[in-house]
Order: sequence, then C-alpha cells, then structure tokens
Amino acid sequence: MVINEQVDAQHQSLHCPVCGQPLSFRLARGRKSNKPLLMVMCLQDGRHFRGFIGDRDYLAKLLEHLEQGQVPVNGDQH
Repeated sequence: MVINEQVDAQHQSLHCPVCGQPLSFRLARGRKSNKPLLMVMCLQDGRHFRGFIGDRDYLAKLLEHLEQGQVPVNGDQH
C-alpha cells in the first residue's frame, strides 16, 4: 500500500538527500519479526535512501488517520 506517491501542494514533503526527489511512504512488515513498519524510500531510486519507522503508537495513529481519510503531516496531529 503506497501512502503518498504524489504530495498535495498544501502538505509539506520530504525529499531524498541524494537526488532531491520526493520520498515515498509505504506500509511494510519486518522480515524476521513480521511487525508492521512504515517504510520511507526515495521514489527515484530506493538505494538512495531507505528507512523504517516501527513505533507502534505512531503507526496505530497513522493507520487510524488513513482509515478516516485523513493524511497527517506529522505524528502529533489527531
């Protein structure tokens, strides 16, 4: 599931530190743990930048916002 391939003009976007392209956010699972993760990677080339967020509370809030049709800009919004 891709959360944002294209970012609205009203939302601030994060950019790849290597090429400057927008970063993509996708739901993923850990290889060994199978725990839910938020994968952040460069849209141009996934080898430029790839990171994972595994904070359970943050992911729960994010999924709640997505289910309600809201896209939070940061982890503090409700």
